[in-house]
Formats: sequence, C-alpha cells, structure tokens
Amino acid sequence: MLKPKFIRTVAREIGVAALIAIGCLIIVELLEYASSNMVRSPLQAMDDEVVDLSYHIRRNNPAHSKVLPEDIVIIDIDDYSIAQMGRSQSWPRSYDARVIDYIASGKPKAIAIDYLYTESDSLGDTFINRLSEAGVANADDVGRALSTDHILRDAIQSAGCVYLSFFDDDSARRDSTFEVNKSLPLIRCEGASRKLNQWNHPVLPIAPFSQAAKRVGGINVPTTYDGTVRYYQALAKLDADEKSSSAAANFPIYMALDAMDIPLSSVVVTERGLEHSKEVFIPLNPDGSFRLNWLGSEEKFRYISFYKVWDELVPAEFFEGKYIFLGTSASGLQDLKTVPSRDDKMPGVEVHATAFLNIMNAAYLNEFTNAEVRLAYLALSFIMVLVFLWAHPIVGVVLAFLFYFAYRFTFELWLLPVKQTIVPIASLMTLTLVCYVASVLYAYFIRERRTRFLKNAFGTYVSPEIVKQISKQDQSLKLGGEKKELTVLFSDIRDFTYFSERFDSQQTVTFLNHYLSSMSEVIFKYQGTIDKFIGDAIMAVFGAPVPQANHAEKACLVAIGMVDNLKDVNEENVKLGFPKIAIGIGINTGDMTVGNIGSNRRFDYTVIGDAVNLGARLEGLTKFFDVQIIVSQHTRDAVRQTHLQFRELGNVIVKGKELPVKIYQLLSMSNDDTMVQTWLSHWVRAFQWMESRDLPEALECLKCCQSIMPDDLATYYYIKTCEAYLDTPETFDLLIRMESK
Repeated sequence: MLKPKFIRTVAREIGVAALIAIGCLIIVELLEYASSNMVRSPLQAMDDEVVDLSYHIRRNNPAHSKVLPEDIVIIDIDDYSIAQMGRSQSWPRSYDARVIDYIASGKPKAIAIDYLYTESDSLGDTFINRLSEAGVANADDVGRALSTDHILRDAIQSAGCVYLSFFDDDSARRDSTFEVNKSLPLIRCEGASRKLNQWNHPVLPIAPFSQAAKRVGGINVPTTYDGTVRYYQALAKLDADEKSSSAAANFPIYMALDAMDIPLSSVVVTERGLEHSKEVFIPLNPDGSFRLNWLGSEEKFRYISFYKVWDELVPAEFFEGKYIFLGTSASGLQDLKTVPSRDDKMPGVEVHATAFLNIMNAAYLNEFTNAEVRLAYLALSFIMVLVFLWAHPIVGVVLAFLFYFAYRFTFELWLLPVKQTIVPIASLMTLTLVCYVASVLYAYFIRERRTRFLKNAFGTYVSPEIVKQISKQDQSLKLGGEKKELTVLFSDIRDFTYFSERFDSQQTVTFLNHYLSSMSEVIFKYQGTIDKFIGDAIMAVFGAPVPQANHAEKACLVAIGMVDNLKDVNEENVKLGFPKIAIGIGINTGDMTVGNIGSNRRFDYTVIGDAVNLGARLEGLTKFFDVQIIVSQHTRDAVRQTHLQFRELGNVIVKGKELPVKIYQLLSMSNDDTMVQTWLSHWVRAFQWMESRDLPEALECLKCCQSIMPDDLATYYYIKTCEAYLDTPETFDLLIRMESK
C-alpha cells in the first residue's frame, strides 16, 4: 500500500509539472507569435528545413495511387532541342502545331502548354517597313502570309484537349476589365475572396488560340521567403473588391476538373477551399494556395525532348491515355525553380505537373496549426517536464537531446512520408528546449533551494549521500529536537597540550587539518554525522539525522577505522617532523535529544543528554586503562555483528553519576590470531573468578594474560587489585569509581 507521504510527493510533483508545462507552452506560443511578425520567421525557417529534408529522405510518395507519375509525360524544350532546331523564340508556330498534332494522334487525355502565346508570330512592323523600303509590293500581305498562327490554331482546335496559359504581369497597372475577364473560365466565390491573392494584370493568349483551347489558366508559381517553391497558387481573384464573386485558376486545376468530369459551374470557392457538392475538392489556404506533395527521390516524371516528338522519333501510341505537359528545361529560357525535394532546380512545368498529380490523387498533406495541436503539445510538455524533474541533470541533458531528435526523426521518417501529415515541428523542438530549461531552473531555484540549505547546514558534518537522504525527507529544519536512541562517539588526541606547546600555531593548524580530514573520511564512510570539532577532539553521532538501524555497529566500525587511519597519519607526521600521536575513543548508545538547538538566529544540529555525557567520560577512561577504544554495555548489546571483539573492563561509576556502567574495550578486527584468542579466554576466566571472589584463581589467569600481553595496563591494574584483597576477598568488587573526568 502506498504511503500518504509518497502520494503527497507524487501529487505535488504532478501539479508542479502541469503548471510548468502550461507555462512552457505559453512561452513557445509567444515565441511563435513574435517569430511570425518578423521579416523572416526563424521558427518558420526551421519548420521548412525539417519538411524539406523529409522530402529529400522520402523515396516514394504513397499518396499517388490513382494517377501515377508514369501517367504524366513532359515534352521538354531542352538544350538539345534548341541545338537541333535553333532559338525557340524564332520557331514558327507550325513547330508547336506539328507536335500537338502528333501527340493528339496518340489520343492523350489532355495536353497542357506551359509557355505563352500572347503575340502573333507574324513579321513585326520593323521587318514590314524594311520590305517596303526594299520595293516589295504588298509587304503587309507578305508579312501576314508568313504567319503560322492559323496552323497552330487549327492544331489546338483539332486536338480538343489543349490547355493554354496566361501570365500575370505584376509590373503593369492593375487591369480587371470585363473584356479581359470574360475570356477566362471563372470560378464562383462564396465569402472566401477576402484573403485570396489577386491577379494583377492577366495577359492571355491571342484570341484565336484562347478560343480554340479547351481552357486557359494561369501559370503563377510564387516562391517563399528563400526563393523556394513550397506552395502552389491554385487560384486568385480577379479584382480588389472584397465582395468579388469570381476567381481564375492555374491551368492544372481546370485540367483536373475536366479529367474528373466536374462541371465548372458546380465548383465554388469557400473558406475551406475549392468545393464540389459541398465537399472539399481541393483544401486551400486563405490565399488560395496549397502545399505541394512532391514525388519521392526514386520517382520521376517521364521527360521527352521536344525535338524527338517533332521529328516523330517517339511512337504516337506512347501518348495514349496520358496527360501531356509541354514546357522547358533549357537554362536560357529561365523557367527553373528551386524546390525542396531535390538539390538541382526543377523546370516550372514539372511544378504544374506535380500540382495536377496531387489534385488527381487528392494527395494533400494534413497540415496542422499550433492551435490545432495545442492540447497534444501540452500533454507532451507535461510528460517531458515530469521526466526532466525526476531525472538527474546530466541525464536530463541526454533525455532532452533524445526527445529533440526523436520528434524530428519521427516527423522526417514517419509522420510526413507515411502519414502525409505536417505539424509545427519547430514549435515542438523549441518546446523541448524550453521544457528542459524551465525544469532545470525550477529544480535549481525552487526545489533544490532546500537541498542547498541542507548542504550548507550539514555539508561539513555528514557525507554527500546523507545530505541527499536528508533532502528527501518531507521536513524542514526548525528549532527544537526529539528524543531518539542514538550512538555518540568521542575521540581525543592524548597529551595534545604538550604537542601544541612544542609547535607554533601555524604548524599546529597544519597538523590538525591533516588529522581531522583523515578521521572525517572514516566517519563519512559509515554515514556518521560530525557534530563538532572541539580543538583536537571529534564528536560524531550515528543514527541521525538519517535513521540507521545499526548505528551502534557503524560507530564501532568507525572507531576501528580511525585507529587504522592513525597509522597513516603518524607516518605522514614523521615525514613532516611531527611526533607520533595516540588517540582515545569513547562510544555510548542510549536515548538522547537530537535536533537544532540554539537561538532563533543561530542554532546547531547536535545531541544532548546523559548518554552523550557518558560517551565523553568513556573517552577519558581510555587513558586510565591505556586502551584506544572503550564502549559501554549499551553499545556492546546493540552490536549484532559477531566479528567485532570486545574485552570486558569492569563496572565504572564516572564522575557525576551514581549508577555504575559496564564498559568494554573494542579490539581491532585484525586481532584474531591464536595468541589473542588465548589471551581473551584467560581474561574471561579471570573475570569469572573475580566475580565469584576467588582471587587466587583470578590472579593465575591474569598472570597468564600478562605473560601474553606484558604491556597491558588493565591486566596490571587488576593484578594489583586482586593482590590487595587476597586477605579480605569478601570486600572485593569490580567497581571502579572515577573522581575526575
């Protein structure tokens, strides 16, 4: 069952994450708004970069399934054709008529021409005047006789499926007269013309061609801020009136309507796009454009040189049932476009062919705005913030990069290529960065503020691991304490006064820093808390502020470690010219008050109580017995590890106390050889004899101990005590009364 504290913590984290996520989303939307008002939007540029790369990566476009790229053929006025036939501007219209007649004989579905017939190919006035000056009679008739416009007109009319082009002269004065408009196939608008782009000055093919063609449409291919074609201008309105009720389209739209047998009169432009029977036929942006869905890198339209068709090198049957586009890729004719799907430039005619293919297959991209994905982005933002808050900062950096590239790769490799969907990916990638930064700032300035305070309060007293555990506790530091069973350790350098008198203060500080650092490392190793340094003395607490079930055992292990580290300290002292030192350590376990004790303005985390005072007295007893570590009966009983060895030293009444306490010497874990074990067994039997007041037997055991450890002061003390009571054993006891601290 989950603990209420855990539930509260999780609920708080979720609430904080939700607030941060909302804030991050608001920041990103503000950035999006600011970016959209710039001359060149940084976020839009990032979006376009990712979308463009997706087109480069995609091999095939699965949306083109009804009409395939193979169903479209581009007759190309390429450099080869110009090399064979001369400058295209000098070609008579009969060349085009011959090509149209030949293609039409193969029974194509449609023929679209992406170049202009806005002037007659008859001789100009300059040439007519030259003929007249040369004495040629009827020069005007000769000029008209050389024109082949009528041949082209007949070819267009005979084919019955030719779509011609007009261009929008944006350098001319805007002209929307009825005489121009009536030659165009118009599309009715219903409340959608307010934001539609507008034709400035449509320049149509000359009347014979316009009348012979099946439809006449525009060839406008606008580019975005960087000169790249990303959107196709499907249609535009004919005048500046917001209530304008008509628009003219580019020729692929008319081709598609006719190919699908949709009457022009049944089509209407609405706010949703081009509709037929109240269903969207072509979804359009407010300006009348739609995003082009380009071919994959392994797909292409079939290109055939204009010259090869003119010379009938291609069987006419090849064109049967196909959609034919006539255009140019010759570099000198300047109809090459920068597109996102390829590195080289694309002929403008292929842009029109792509638009037609998109319309025929309804291969439109599902493009979402920021408003439409707001809830989804908020959910992702919430998840990212939760992850960043719970992760380590370094792990958070890695996760932020993983999120960033996961979103990008998902978009580039799956969302656009497979699902035909575009989302504001730049906003999502920016949101990832904002979520990470916001999470780090919150963690540092809000959540980690308490941790930093605890580090300041405990950092010099406990190990970093303990500080982390303290910071996880759902409690704040406040004045006051609580009673707990803990273990306290006191250590002191023997005869330090003599040491400090021999060396100046600077040398003493150097020595103390080295000694205290070495001892502190042992305390931190076993998760102890350094309560304070009192000159050369150390006071450490175990079991607080983080509870420890085996605090007595850890204190004993620290004491043994301090004795072991003292050897290294003494070796270093000799090298530095300092004398070797000895230390005494006292350990006691018992109930004591622990907490922040002091005033409201200045307090320390410490322990107080009789059990603390007894620990300090036990440290003083190490001098009396000339041993390094003494622990109380309470500590001995609390230790569960059997590998720790203790030697009973008797019962002691320390100064200021009335009740005796049994004390033990803690032996180093290295003292486990046979001789030591023999020595300990004699010592145990000696105490058993002394407790029964059989002093002769006790003396015999003690002298056996002395023979093994001749320098042991405790053995010497009890030998002298037993000898003093041999005549009056009934008055003997093991109680030691200490009159000094």
